[in-house]
Amino acid sequence: MSGRVPLTAYFALGLADTVFAAIDLTAPRLVTKTLLMPLLIVFLYRAVRPAARPELPLAVGALVGGFVGDVGLLVDRDAAFMVGMGGFAVGHVCYILAFRRLGIAMPGRSAAAYPLAWAVLMALVWRGLDDLLVPVLGYSLLLTAMAVCAAGVSRRTGLGGALFLFSDAVIALGIADVDLVPRQDAVVMPAYVAAQALLVLTWARWPFPGGDAAADSRSAAAVP
Repeated sequence: MSGRVPLTAYFALGLADTVFAAIDLTAPRLVTKTLLMPLLIVFLYRAVRPAARPELPLAVGALVGGFVGDVGLLVDRDAAFMVGMGGFAVGHVCYILAFRRLGIAMPGRSAAAYPLAWAVLMALVWRGLDDLLVPVLGYSLLLTAMAVCAAGVSRRTGLGGALFLFSDAVIALGIADVDLVPRQDAVVMPAYVAAQALLVLTWARWPFPGGDAAADSRSAAAVP
């Protein structure tokens, strides 16, 4: 099985899950959403570049954290939500450590833009978070740090980090009952599906022949 098969299946399930989320059907999402990260793990093992193998356990750890997060957010209970947020937090730590092994270039304007975006988001949602304020505050800082690190790896990886930050910001707005645009929750899954794929493509040779040469060279230099 080539890397194309699991990646194609990933996007197909992502599209189906987006539709189910939009029409508020939870039952089929127990299949479509929970299979997303396992498919990316299979893709990663099929498409990883040889120079990227030192970071492979961390990349897989990030996707396992995403799996826990996906499952946790499907259950309509506060405890499950906290478990899900914890899973995503572990995933962000894994991404940050993996990006550090690749070597992070200073992302320039992003280093200032992301903290500013975080501050604006917190100003919008803090009144409506109630008991979730402290955990969301800590999680959002970790997510912002991941996005900044991703921007220092490559443009493609940086876009993945930005989309992840955007999708979770929309979730935070929803929790705080802040509606900026009609049907804003409909953009969460498309942004999230694209984000995880773009982040994983940091280590994949397909569909970009030769992969990211800069990331490859930085990864090779980081190997003891």
